[in-house]
Amino acid sequence: MNAREIALKALVDIETNETYVNAALKEALSTEGLSSVDKGFMTELIYGVISNKTAIDFIISRYSKVKMKKMTSWVLNILRMGVFQLHFMDKVPPSAACNEAVKLANKYSHRAGAGFVNGVLRAVSRGKEDFKFPKMNDIAEELSIEFSYPIWMTKALIKEYGEEECRMLFEENNKPHGVFIRVNSLKTTENGLIETLDKEGVCCEKTQVKNCLKVMGKLNVENSAAYKDGLYSLQNISSQMAVEALDAKPDELVVDMCAAPGGKSCAIAERMGNLGKVFSFDVFSHKVELIKKSAERLGIDIITPKVQDSRERVESLVGKADRVLADVPCSGLGVIHKKPDIKWKRKEEDIAELCDIQRDILKTAAAYVKKGGTLVYSTCTILPEENKMRIVEFLKNHSEYKKVFEKQILTAENGESGFYICKMIKE
Repeated sequence: MNAREIALKALVDIETNETYVNAALKEALSTEGLSSVDKGFMTELIYGVISNKTAIDFIISRYSKVKMKKMTSWVLNILRMGVFQLHFMDKVPPSAACNEAVKLANKYSHRAGAGFVNGVLRAVSRGKEDFKFPKMNDIAEELSIEFSYPIWMTKALIKEYGEEECRMLFEENNKPHGVFIRVNSLKTTENGLIETLDKEGVCCEKTQVKNCLKVMGKLNVENSAAYKDGLYSLQNISSQMAVEALDAKPDELVVDMCAAPGGKSCAIAERMGNLGKVFSFDVFSHKVELIKKSAERLGIDIITPKVQDSRERVESLVGKADRVLADVPCSGLGVIHKKPDIKWKRKEEDIAELCDIQRDILKTAAAYVKKGGTLVYSTCTILPEENKMRIVEFLKNHSEYKKVFEKQILTAENGESGFYICKMIKE
């Protein structure tokens, strides 16, 4: 099978079985015989179609006399891949996009289906230069179609950030984002890791966050001896900022409320010089195992991973923690650039349920902090209901806490994921 056929199977799996994009892509990439170029092209196809699905479907509807709901999933996704290549990829010749789509239609449809695919894509190709998304009276609907976002999500983001900021945010989410790594200060230094990775053919540069490096180019951790030796971890700079705000010290007791897969817990332990105690909670046992494996690879032994629902209080920790990190479950709107299916899996009604969970976890987290201790609340979303509004409510009910730092990071300001961080002190 070639890259296009494997991508097609993945897209049909995502649509018909509601498989997560990352899981479908992982399966696709495991296909034997694929070159690195094929893998890159296939990844771009899968992410591109999912990220731009509404816009692609709008284009198809303009050139097809057959309603999309009457098409098989195979034919529809062949068309989607073809339109994505024609409208969103400059490096694919139109003839190749059309011809390869017809070949797939011959295999996964019938002669009439192949002729239909050929006719639609040829028409799309001819009309590409003159095609424009329509201007509408409702700017939310206009942006929703052009950038492929649910209308409820678009309206919520326009309300918070305004039309222009929202448009810029959507544009940034469709661009490639940088890769960031965290230096394991227990085993090396920033300069030392830069030198080590340079020998592996990987170039890195320092960022404004201590021990956070930005990778300039490609990085394959599976082939990296430095990664296997525990010299670094993959971690977005926004996530590292939350740990920086917590500012844990050696010999302190720290609680990480929602810790899996362990990136922040390990970063905390590294900042502590592997001295003290870190309790890392997660509700799922298989995720707790991920925390253990990460700590072992990095040479960390002060983390105690525990299966624990963070809404429920551990009485032995009440009033004992120097610092608590509550990086709570959220809608994930800040990481759509790397998880585009969030746009289609997340529903408006989910937000109220998530806010209830966040409220309960924050309340429990606050109970663990001792007098003079630090509480950091963070999310990877950009909705105010889950961020600043949660903190306003919390501080109204917890007068013993004082807000000392608050930051809303929007996706790709400097390559970051969208993130919210609020630091509070228990007076």
